[in-house]
Amino acid sequence: MSTEAVSPPNTATSPPAVRRRGEPWALGTVLGYATANIFDDVAVKQADRSSNLDLVPPQPISIVLINALSGALLGTALRGLPSLAMGITLMWKHRTFNQLRPSSPQYIGLRAVLAFVVAGVISTFGLCLYYLALSLGGVTITVPVQETYVIWGTLIAWIFLHERLHRYALGGVVLIFLGLVGLSFGQYRGQPISPHWYWAIPLALATALTYGISGVLWRDGQLRGAHQSVAIFLQFITSVTVALIALLAAGRLPTLHAVPWRALATLLTSGVLSGVLAIYCMFTALRLMAVARVYAFSSLTPLVATLFAHFFLHEFLNWLMLAGIVLVSIGVILTQVFRPQEERQA
Repeated sequence: MSTEAVSPPNTATSPPAVRRRGEPWALGTVLGYATANIFDDVAVKQADRSSNLDLVPPQPISIVLINALSGALLGTALRGLPSLAMGITLMWKHRTFNQLRPSSPQYIGLRAVLAFVVAGVISTFGLCLYYLALSLGGVTITVPVQETYVIWGTLIAWIFLHERLHRYALGGVVLIFLGLVGLSFGQYRGQPISPHWYWAIPLALATALTYGISGVLWRDGQLRGAHQSVAIFLQFITSVTVALIALLAAGRLPTLHAVPWRALATLLTSGVLSGVLAIYCMFTALRLMAVARVYAFSSLTPLVATLFAHFFLHEFLNWLMLAGIVLVSIGVILTQVFRPQEERQA
């Protein structure tokens, strides 16, 4: 799972004098995630030599996806390693190993363990789809569409966890939908990075759905007493293991020696940026400022990532696409900021 879907720890509103110090950390969260998206895009293109989608004539979409599969699986495995290392470190720091021992009074129970394991399996599939979407549509299309995971998480929590659905969240859903329409129409009239760019939209939507489901499973496990460190460890050890097994089953593991070392370094850097730096900044910001304000900052990630992609990767961006991305960001803000109070503090 993208670490963007990780649920925040318990927080309390800080005094105004302290709260002001949280803005740089909240901005660090946005920059960490947005920069990780850029590194992901670069790594996918480096890792898969056949990802040159400008070939004439264009390859069929089935061939394109098969050729990009090994890079996607590799990215999924490597991106989770820094988060797994962080989970192990946090478990050691907080002495939470007993939560995984059935004989211990602190054992969180099989139901909670399975919640994080299943979240790891589902999010591994989603992260693989995310890399495939990047190879087809780039950051400009993939990241804003992926951010719709907040919709799916909200709706799934409403259905299965019986959490309240705020009217502002419904307005956010409408804005996100309009934003995606504007983004798609703008790209259709522009200069897409590949002939198959439109496939990035359903792939990124499927990624968002897996992130939404994983987020609900995370919340369920935490409500059953699991510490944050245990949740991170279980999710990412599952994610890395599943990705390596998938590489082996697809017959792609022996070919990894041909992957450029720069691609490996770029993928690991992305994992550090999103799974360590951004998460640390988010948790620090949540201790120093109101939860709603942290969510408002985080909702700017697709806009920042898109601007980075335009200026550093030279991805096409017109005013209609930019307007669509702004609508998506506003919709995410409404969906996140006006979440029920009991959900924020669980």
